[in-house]
Amino acid sequence: MTQDLDLGGIQVSPVLGGRLWLDGGAMFGVVPRTLWERQCPPDGRHRIENACNCLLIRSGDHLVLIESGCGDRFLERERELFAVDETATLVTALASVGIDPTQITHVILTHLHFDHSGGLLMAQGGQLFARFSEAQHFVQHGEWLDAVSGRSIMRSSYLTDDLTAMASELQWNHLSGDTEVVPGVEVRVTKGHTEHHQSVVVRGSERTLVYPGDLIPTRHHLRPYWIMSYDMFPFDTFQQKRKLCDEAAAEDWILSWDHDPDQVFSTLSSPKPGQFEAVRYES
Repeated sequence: MTQDLDLGGIQVSPVLGGRLWLDGGAMFGVVPRTLWERQCPPDGRHRIENACNCLLIRSGDHLVLIESGCGDRFLERERELFAVDETATLVTALASVGIDPTQITHVILTHLHFDHSGGLLMAQGGQLFARFSEAQHFVQHGEWLDAVSGRSIMRSSYLTDDLTAMASELQWNHLSGDTEVVPGVEVRVTKGHTEHHQSVVVRGSERTLVYPGDLIPTRHHLRPYWIMSYDMFPFDTFQQKRKLCDEAAAEDWILSWDHDPDQVFSTLSSPKPGQFEAVRYES
């Protein structure tokens, strides 16, 4: 089990928000299968395992949740398509660290695809309600507009019914650019996966952690051209990934992967300029 981190005045707990299997070819884009399958062995349907790794941040009186995972409201055909692990839920993970959803004060979303925002809602009596009813929710305003307007070619990743319920049931703060959400927790716009995707940087007095979201979904995506087919702006992903990794390696940041099923926290080594490798981080 991955241990909690103390960054110096800010505590970070990994909480699993789901586990599902997605097409390996889509996860690695133009990379030939003969290369990616060495790192991520697929099942008989060419799918690879993906975790929905969320983070619980304790900063002063604030309890900040980064991402909400894929949720637990799949139809039977969706459960079969994605091989959803129904035992892995965010509510269970939060309970394991002694947290009730009503205690969460802030929720930060990197973007609004279903595997990142599905856990925001719960179903009762055929209706959808806020799971984190006391929390302020944060996403880039442009991401919200793209999602509700159907501007993205990845429209199937945005769930219309969910967005309608989110608009009425959740307390939203729509951001415009980089900003600090609470002391020590800031967001940065990292265009690539979506136009207004944001990553999260958490700065304690001793260490800094970055949650790149789907800019770098697993440690295997550190390679410059290992970019998902799901990305709307792959060249921006390429550029933003290099920029973030240069900074993280130079300043010895901890990286937290949102979809890596085997490694939640890593640091980076850089054997050559522009080349990065993940080193498992243990506190």
